[in-house]
Parts: sequence; C-alpha cells; structure tokens
Amino acid sequence: MRIRAYNLIVLALVLFMAAISPKARANSATSIEYQVKAAFLYNFIRFVDWPEEKVADSNEPIIIGIIGKDPFGRSFEPIKDKPIKGGKVVIKRFKGLKELEKSRGKNESEQHQQIDAIRKCHLLFICRSEKTKFRETINLVKDHSVLTVADTKGFLESGGIINFIREERKVRFGINIATAKQAKLKIRSQLLRLAQRIVEEEQSDEAKK
Repeated sequence: MRIRAYNLIVLALVLFMAAISPKARANSATSIEYQVKAAFLYNFIRFVDWPEEKVADSNEPIIIGIIGKDPFGRSFEPIKDKPIKGGKVVIKRFKGLKELEKSRGKNESEQHQQIDAIRKCHLLFICRSEKTKFRETINLVKDHSVLTVADTKGFLESGGIINFIREERKVRFGINIATAKQAKLKIRSQLLRLAQRIVEEEQSDEAKK
C-alpha cells in the first residue's frame, strides 16, 4: 500500500510538471520547489477526509487558502479548477493576521468577511511570513475542520497538522495526528505511511514553547 500511494503521488507530480510550460520549468530552484509543494497540497486533499458538514454539497469548490506573503506565484495554475472529491480546486489568498489586526476598528465588516472566508477553507497554507502568528492562525480555524499546512520549522509543535520538510534536496512532510483528530480530519493510512515524521500526542503548553 505504501508503494501504491507513493506511485499515485509521484504520478500526479509527473503530470503536474508536464503541464508546466518549458519557460516555467526553467525557473529558479525555489519556484520549482513550490510547484512541487502545490502538487503535494492537491494530493493531501485526496488522502484526507473532512466531516460531512464540511463537504456536504458536492457542487461546492474545494478551497485551498494561502495566508500571508505568498511564495507560490503561478505554481497552482496546473491544478486550479481541477476536479477532486466531486468539486473543483479553488485557490484563495488572504492577508496575514498582522494586516488584519492593523485594520481592526477601521473596517470590521471586511475583517469579519475575511475570517469567515479563511474558516471555509478545506486546506490553509500558512506562509513563513506568519511564523509569529502560527498559533493565533491555527486557533482561528481549529473548530472549523481546516487542514493547516506550512513549511516552517516548529509548525507541528505549534499545533499545525502537516509541515513540509526539506531533506537531501527532496520535499518530505511530517503529520501531527493529534491536531488532525481535534480538527475532525481523518488522515488516510496511505498518506501516513509516506510521512517522514508523525506526532501522535498533543503537545503540552510547555513543549510548544
């Protein structure tokens, strides 16, 4: 099963890279890294199950949210509007919490709308620019069954669910099962077998510091 799941992800990555124009493939290593990570995010959705109330309407899009300073650029082009789990992938980008806090009191209606939109995401990638706000962002969505993902050291310990890891120039990932369960998300065994690291118990407040 590990080989089959790995092959599925590799196949998706191959198709993803094939869909990228030659000009895009000639981009910097950082661009290619985030093209690969975008493909992984798509595959995470395939191997994660949300509670029924989060995916009750099959006509609704599957939303990938990006909060903070976006490093992906056009990396999502090959998967944007691509069907998955009965819906299509939609990418939404959000201001970081620092910017939201600055606007507090000025346009509360807009602020509430953005928070509601963030909570409606199925997957939320929290950018490195939000490192000092990881816990606040995670707490913002913790009761809304959102799969939180990042690529910054310490994310799993902060309560995040999946964190990308760079190892020998390869993109790997770790999974926090405890926080996934709290978010009422079921991580399928195929994905767990591919994880480089698994956190099975909730981190204490002391361990998070």
